[in-house]
Amino acid sequence: MKNFKEAKNIQELCKILGLPASEGPRVRMRVDLAIAIRHLIERKKMTHQQAAEKSGVGRTVITAIMNGNLQKITTDRLIDIAQGLGLKVQLKIAS
Repeated sequence: MKNFKEAKNIQELCKILGLPASEGPRVRMRVDLAIAIRHLIERKKMTHQQAAEKSGVGRTVITAIMNGNLQKITTDRLIDIAQGLGLKVQLKIAS
């Protein structure tokens, strides 16, 4: 059985990952992208292979996203996958 830790928020997740708190916004963006991709795939009842073909990546990349394993997937790649699946990606900047 694998050991795992659960984070209740982005600050806890950064701490678990050994990242400074200043990385929080980047982590939040990546998590939000992954969640949006996952929800779309589930809502459309797509297989991992179908999602991979539509987004132009390998099936294992989609499987990793669906399992929450984002360590080897760049933010740019997440954006490309989201757009390939038909999601509109926007960045909001607030002061």
